[in-house]
This record gives sequence, structure tokens and C-alpha cells, in this order.
Amino acid sequence: MKLFQPLAEIISFGSQNLAEEQQQRIRIINTLSLVTALLAISMGPVFYFMTGKLQILIPALAEGLSFFFVIWLNRRHRFETASICMMCFQAVWALYFGVLLGTAIEITLVLLFMISATFLVYKKRRSILICLSVTVGGLAVTEAFYFGGWVEPLVFEHTTTFIIRWCFILVILSLNTICIIFYKKMTNGLMLTLKARTTELEKANQSRKVFLQETSHELRNPLNAIFGIVQLMQMDLKSGKISTSLPALVDSLYSASFNMREIINNVLELSRIEAGHLDEVRYRKMDVRKTLCNIANIYEYVANTKAVHIDLIFSEALPEKVMTDETKFSQIINNLLMNAIKFTRPKSDIAIRAGVQGGEWYVSVTDQGGGIEQDKLVRIFEPFVGEKSSFIEGTGLGLHISKHFAELLEGNITVECLENTSTTFTVYFPLSGADAALQQALQAQPHEKMFGSKTVLVIEDDKMNQVILKNFLLNNGVRVLTANNGVEGLATARKQAPDLIILDSHMPKMNGRETLQHLKNDPGLRRIPVIIASGDAFTETAAGFMREGASDYVTKPIEFTALRLVLEKHLTGVESD
Repeated sequence: MKLFQPLAEIISFGSQNLAEEQQQRIRIINTLSLVTALLAISMGPVFYFMTGKLQILIPALAEGLSFFFVIWLNRRHRFETASICMMCFQAVWALYFGVLLGTAIEITLVLLFMISATFLVYKKRRSILICLSVTVGGLAVTEAFYFGGWVEPLVFEHTTTFIIRWCFILVILSLNTICIIFYKKMTNGLMLTLKARTTELEKANQSRKVFLQETSHELRNPLNAIFGIVQLMQMDLKSGKISTSLPALVDSLYSASFNMREIINNVLELSRIEAGHLDEVRYRKMDVRKTLCNIANIYEYVANTKAVHIDLIFSEALPEKVMTDETKFSQIINNLLMNAIKFTRPKSDIAIRAGVQGGEWYVSVTDQGGGIEQDKLVRIFEPFVGEKSSFIEGTGLGLHISKHFAELLEGNITVECLENTSTTFTVYFPLSGADAALQQALQAQPHEKMFGSKTVLVIEDDKMNQVILKNFLLNNGVRVLTANNGVEGLATARKQAPDLIILDSHMPKMNGRETLQHLKNDPGLRRIPVIIASGDAFTETAAGFMREGASDYVTKPIEFTALRLVLEKHLTGVESD
């Protein structure tokens, strides 16, 4: 029903900028008060004309004004006072006219209206009890007057009494009808909300089912490869011979492990996105060429399993540095490059191009996988949409997460296919904040550095992780100290200060955060770079450690090429800015 505009505005008095449920209750109170006021003011003179009794006219006008006062209270945001006043006024005027007119009106109808209105208008238990008490009390007093005959009701001729009685019945029916309409409206709204929520839950349940099925399947594939390769290597060791296929097996083992790590990272990232946990974007200057070279260097090992080469092509117009969130940018390129390695042909090339187009800078990744079918292309950025490759598989989450991060960085991602030849994914970012200085493309991959004069302290409670890190560091010429927990680590560092500390985040006796605090509070140790090694891949955890003084953060399982870059940065003074 479309109300006359002034009436609609009166009904909405005081409801602006409030929660929907509270707005609805205020509108109900205003509507009931407005209808009661208008009926009282209009019918009072009519009954006075019929009966000539000022006892009806003056109270009727006063009743109308009292309900306008309720609306005024709502307009002044005195919501609780307005709601209680409305019910109290209803009880008072019902009592007055019930005593004045006696059996000419049905006071029990007022009771029914007030009970329905009480549960519609009030939410707090205290308010409900007050209004029910007022309602029952008003009825009891009116019945006492009837029974005791303390006040003689007005007597009218039969026709007048009949008209008054039916006018009063129509008033009460109108007010009850308003309550029923609001009840129905609220119930319909709740049913629609419940239906929408049920649909969401059904979709979420189906998504979770698909999520678990897909993830379980995709994890089993690299896990099966890892398990099988390790068994073959064990058989060779037991037989006392080194198989000629060992180098290829090691490469495949690395690729399967790397793929499994990427699957887990994407699964965790998707769960955060669907839970609505949006990471804060942390813009800073990033060397585009260096970052892309580092990523390509890491993924070269995975590409080698298919004899695939990664080419880097930089435009001269590409700025030396741009403003972006390096972590999220790296995740985008990681997913695009991993996807390209999965689907490109063996012994082919993958091209990573970076340049400037219009007011944007871009990075594109082109594989030689033969393109993507058109029906899959339109849904390529949805989760769990993807194809299978022979050895390296995934959950189909990488492109979905890449698109999410690209949009978070105020960019966008596109895909182009050359039929039966190649697929190119391009991510664009705004050029704002880019360094205007130009730099020629890097001609060589980062070379491995040795750290023969450096000492690194590894504080790690897991013996296997400790042995793996120690062997890696020894192979790079580093002198290694080890400690099993934070307490031992602090004692070792104070006895012989290392050049760098690799600190596990979860340990008994003293965890990584507590150990880091002690290190940063110690004048003799506070300047030592501390690298946090953790299985927690969430950005806010890394940011928390960095705020507390950590120099860098690496996630487990640790990728040694990435760790080498961190060592170069902190042991040789090479910075990323």
C-alpha cells in the first residue's frame, strides 16, 4: 500500500539511520499511534454531535493529542519512553471509556489488541511484563467498576448505543488488523531471510563437499608421487647401487613436494577469502625486474622436470620500481607461473613479459599448452575450474586467488588464447607511484653466494627440520649453531653471537614470539637479523612478527632458493629496495 507522503513521513519519524529491526518497531508504534490519534480526533466530535456529551468530546481530543505526543517522543529518539507511553495511554483511555460507556463497548477487545501489540512492539522482557501488567490491571479495574457499580455509565437510546458499540469494534478491528499486517510483513521478511540463508548454507555445504573432494584428490596425487619416489630411492639404497634415474627422481620429488605446498597455500588462502578476511594491502616500492627474476629462479627447478625453460622479457619503458604489495604480487605471479608450467608442452618455453601499456604496467605469462576450450575460458577464474596435467596437478584455485589479489591491488587480470598454440594470462596494475627512472633488463639470473665467514644459529625444536636446515647451511659454507628451544637459543646466542638467527615460531619452554622479544631487548643481540620460520602462512602472523622486530619471515616447508635469497639479503647487505 502506498501511503500519502505526509503520513508516510510521520510514520518514519525517528527511524532514520537505525538497524532494520529497530526501524520496523518504531514504524509500528508510530502507525498505531497515528491511527489511534486520527480516529479519536475524528470520532470524538461525531459522538458529541450524537450524544451532546462533553465527557466524550474532550477526552477523545485529549486521547488524540496524547498519541501525537508518542510520535513526538520517537522523533526525539526517546524510543523506550514512546513505546511504554503508547501502551499505557491505550490502557488509560480504554479504562476511561470502559467505565464511562459501560457495556456499550467491548473492553475485552482492547485486551486482545494490547496483548498482540505488546509482543509485536517490545523486545525486552521488562517492557513486555510492564505492558502486560498495565493491560491486565486496566481490565481488572474496569471489571471492578462494572461489578461494584461505583460509577453510573452513560445511557443512550438503543440506536445510539448500537452505533457507538460498532464504531468502537471497528476501531479495535482496525488496530488489530494493523498489528496482523505488521506481523505478516515481519514473518514474510524472516521467511525470506531464512530461505536465503538456507540456500546459502546448501551452496556452502555443496561447495565444502566439492572442496574436500577436489582437495583430497589433488593432495593425493603429489603425495603418491612423493611416496613412490622415496620407496624407489630406498630400494636403490638397500641394493647398494645408485640408479642412473636418481637425478630425475630427485627432480620429480622436488616438483611433487613444491606442488603440494602450493596446493596447501591456495587452500588456506581460499578459506580466508571465503571467511571474509581481507588482508591489509601494504604498498611499498618494489623492484619489478628483481622480483620477477627471483620468482623465475625458484620455479626453474619445477620447470626442469618437463625440460621447460622460463624466458624473462622486460620492456625498456618498464619503471625500475613500482608501488605495490610485493607479497600479493608474488602470489599472483606464482600462481600464473605454476599454472603455465602445468599445462605447457614438455621441452617448450614459458615467456614472462613485463612492460607498460597506457597508464598501466603489466606482467604476462605465456605457455605453449595449446590453449583453453571456449566453454572453460568463460569460467576460468572460478574456484575448482581447471584441467588436469600429466604430473603436476592443482585444485583449480590459483587463478581464482590471483584474480582476487589483482582486484585488491586495484588491477585486473585477462586471458587470451591462440588456438592449439598458447595461452597468455596478463595482470595489469595502475602506474601511480612508479619510479620514472628506467633500467635495462637484467641479463643474468641471480648467482648463488657462499657465506663462508658467517655463523647462523638455528633455533628449532623439530630434529628433522633442524637437520635439514643445518645441511643446507653447511652446503653453503655457513658455520651452524643449533638450539632445541628458545631458552637454549638465548644462552647459545649470548655465549657466541651469530651473524643471523633462524627462529622457529612454535617451540616448548619459550616460543618464537617470546624468544624474539628477549633477543630484541638484549643490547648485545638486538642488532642480529632474526628470520622467523613458521608453518603459519597467514599474512597477519608474518606482519605481527615483523612489527615485533623480525627481519624476515619464511613459511614451512621452506623453499631453499627463497631461503638463499633471504640469506643474501641479510648476510651480504643486499636489499630489495
